Amino acid sequence: MATLPIPDSSIDLREVTVRPTWGAREHRRWDRLVEEHHYLRFHGVIGKGLRHVAVHGESWLALIGWQPGAFKLGARDRWIGWSAEQQFQRLHLIANNSRFVILTPERVPNLASRVLGLSLRRLSQDMHAAHGYPALLAETFVDVSRFAGTCYRAANWRSLGLTRGFAREPGGAARWRHHGQPKEVFVFELTDGATEALSQTEMPANWSAEQHTEPMAAPRLRSLFECLGEVPEYRHARGKRYALNTILTLAVAARLAGYRGVNAFAQFAALLSQDQLKAVGAFWSPSKQRYTPPAITTFHNVLAALPPETLDNAVGQWTAQQSTAHAPVAVDGKDLRGASRQTEDGRRMMVAAVEHDSGLILGQVEVDSKSNEIPAVRELSSSLDLTGRIVTMDAMHAQQETARCLLGRRADYVVSAVKDNQETILEDLKAIDFSDAAWHETVDKGHGRIERRRCAVVDLSAAEWDGYANLHGRRQAVRIEREREILKTGKRSIEVAYSLTSLGADRAGPEELLALVRNHWHIENRLHYVRDFTYDEDRCRAYVRHMPRNLACLTNAAIAIVRSDGRFRYLPEANRHYAARAQDALAVILSTPGA
Repeated sequence: MATLPIPDSSIDLREVTVRPTWGAREHRRWDRLVEEHHYLRFHGVIGKGLRHVAVHGESWLALIGWQPGAFKLGARDRWIGWSAEQQFQRLHLIANNSRFVILTPERVPNLASRVLGLSLRRLSQDMHAAHGYPALLAETFVDVSRFAGTCYRAANWRSLGLTRGFAREPGGAARWRHHGQPKEVFVFELTDGATEALSQTEMPANWSAEQHTEPMAAPRLRSLFECLGEVPEYRHARGKRYALNTILTLAVAARLAGYRGVNAFAQFAALLSQDQLKAVGAFWSPSKQRYTPPAITTFHNVLAALPPETLDNAVGQWTAQQSTAHAPVAVDGKDLRGASRQTEDGRRMMVAAVEHDSGLILGQVEVDSKSNEIPAVRELSSSLDLTGRIVTMDAMHAQQETARCLLGRRADYVVSAVKDNQETILEDLKAIDFSDAAWHETVDKGHGRIERRRCAVVDLSAAEWDGYANLHGRRQAVRIEREREILKTGKRSIEVAYSLTSLGADRAGPEELLALVRNHWHIENRLHYVRDFTYDEDRCRAYVRHMPRNLACLTNAAIAIVRSDGRFRYLPEANRHYAARAQDALAVILSTPGA
């Protein structure tokens, strides 16, 4: 989760990216910042809109709000040339830039134009992913008494002149009043021939707004406690004192507070007050006349015997509420070294799907002891809703069946590196002439070195490339050259990697593909490193039955809670907070997201 933006004028604009907000907490944060920093009153994004945020590393630099086009706008309607009936039916295909806020305390040259251009580049795609129809035209109003509209002019928006200075009165009836403050109208065509498409006689069926349902409303969101309550009961009724969601809630809260292992979970539960135990549904002992916490054996028996798929599904349902439908996802495997050393075959491995920027773990599966990660990735992909997402993978997963599986799930893929496991494809990629290809370059300085990355992309969709680099569904070939210079010694090294993607040139160019490949490796820092060092997973020797996977799922839940909250920059900081405040750890599990 991004931190509060305090960047300075040394920002490298090439490192700035724009994305939609993710989850209820980011939506609320976006709304709060707009309300604080925009000169107009803000009552939320109206209708089926979008909230875009410009980010640089972990900092939020700017906010852009989009909502359906203005209902009455004579200059625009005359320019499009559509009828009143067409205007009523197709207004949702216009995106109105209702708010644009720069959050940097100092002026950053060209930042506004950069952010606006990046937002426009992905606006139609994001609108389609969120609401099921594209945006063909963008519009905005500029108060000429305050601003000159410089960033819009620099981004090649077209000025249609001034409005007449009327505003719609609040309330149900459509009434307008004259306020005497005309605004300049700017429009930008998001696709070639947008005006002709808006005024044509017939409208394609997939442009209709009526066939799509609204996103889940906030009151229907469920707490993690409720989701854990849907884990199917597998135990016999006799001798059962604690509900499954009670035991699992205490285990997640303990994990959130940094406690490790079933002994520690029992110690955490024993420290809770009577009111806290009552809140999670603990057992009332008639003989002791108080609520009692589960014992060590209770935690051990449940976590060892509980079918791990059911726990993964429950946590995944809650995490999905914090996620967004179109964020890129990285898939990769991780060996549970402590558990692996305790088993005869020496291997307990998990494959997880992690959102690039938010770091939320959407799901995981365990790799069969007699297999490897490749079929596990297909199993995981089949269990998740990947519609409209981009899935990034490493070299191992440059497999025909994996590509077919992802495309069949209506997702796209980016193989971050093609290596010797696909020797023929790799040789084909090396034979491609990238000298005249479209390219993008970044330069990073830090940790005592300078790194330059140059990404070149060749479109393979033409018939002349049939059978070449033949991974199912591939549409573009990518060559990434990494040059690293150690400042202290002056030593230089150059590495070249090749990638393949099912994304067409109309959806991703060199800049976007380089960002996707780089973000894929964040899974090492945002998941593997956190689980190894913050939660000490590699030293955990629990290996009995389903214990390793269920413990890993509890860790995933704790990570998701912290990252969807957004208050803490680092996981250890959050663990220390919840260790000192057990009530907060329970409250975040018991409460509904956004409450």
